[in-house]
Amino acid sequence: MRRGKAKFARNERNRRARRAPRPSSLSSAELKKRANALAAHADMLRDPKLTAAHAARDNDVTIRDLWQYIPKAFKKDASGRIRAVADRYVRRMEVPGPDGPVVLKIRGSKARNEVARFRNDVFDFLGGNRKALDKWKGVKIQGHDLLTDPRIIRLLGDQDNLPEHFGSEQVIPYSGGGR
Repeated sequence: MRRGKAKFARNERNRRARRAPRPSSLSSAELKKRANALAAHADMLRDPKLTAAHAARDNDVTIRDLWQYIPKAFKKDASGRIRAVADRYVRRMEVPGPDGPVVLKIRGSKARNEVARFRNDVFDFLGGNRKALDKWKGVKIQGHDLLTDPRIIRLLGDQDNLPEHFGSEQVIPYSGGGR
């Protein structure tokens, strides 16, 4: 019986060790490291041949930072190589709103990829492709309506009022609340 309790305690410690810190509890420097770790994760998802060491080095973080800030975004395969997997971490991302940039909380790497595809289509539209925004009409990403009015997008582009970090995670302090 005593042996079972020790095993339970060890499993509980391991479970807690793989829990990421809440973004609201992080300092500005730690939020920057977290954003860089998420960027390394995104690079690894885009290029499956990219090693964790290269992705971390390219984004000014260590492999230890990857495990510390976003542990469930990585798995080790049978050979011991670290692989990126889809995650459910919250990211704060800017998208265009009718009056300028709007910061949204987006959960997961798949939704982040959708925001990035929308960003690419907005810039494609501004570059002259009139049909680039058609597939986004009426589309919501996690309950957030996307701005697809061509007149407003063109006006925001002309005024240079599109989000500065459109489609990338923001390194701003988190606060409670929904949006």
